[in-house]
Amino acid sequence: MYILLFILVAGLLIKFTMTTFFNKDRLHFSFDERRYFSDEKAIAKIMRLQLVKIERIFLVIMIIVFLAGAAILFSGNIVLGVWLLISVIILQLIMNIITDFRLYTAVYDKANLVMTFIWLVLIAGLIVLTNSYLL
Repeated sequence: MYILLFILVAGLLIKFTMTTFFNKDRLHFSFDERRYFSDEKAIAKIMRLQLVKIERIFLVIMIIVFLAGAAILFSGNIVLGVWLLISVIILQLIMNIITDFRLYTAVYDKANLVMTFIWLVLIAGLIVLTNSYLL
């Protein structure tokens, strides 16, 4: 079971890296910027937010937490290792919250506020489910 979590988080990080550095169609991992291509003012506002920098910082932090979690998981401390791997997913959701809130401040799309709330609920659910599974 823990190996599946390890593979899931590794896949998330690989997709994040591929989208961030090697995808020519997309610049951002946390949202689809093609949605805003029809409005030049909106895309200019989004570019000024410098979300790519934020995403790359989160990617580095997530990789460090993942490697620490994998090392701890495979060295025998399963509970701490699982929590660190779950923390990578929580960091992804926190990045989505930051991105959606910043997008809302730029383009005032209420869908971004709704998604911010959904990400918060998912974080709470992930924490509750992980606690109930491990304890």
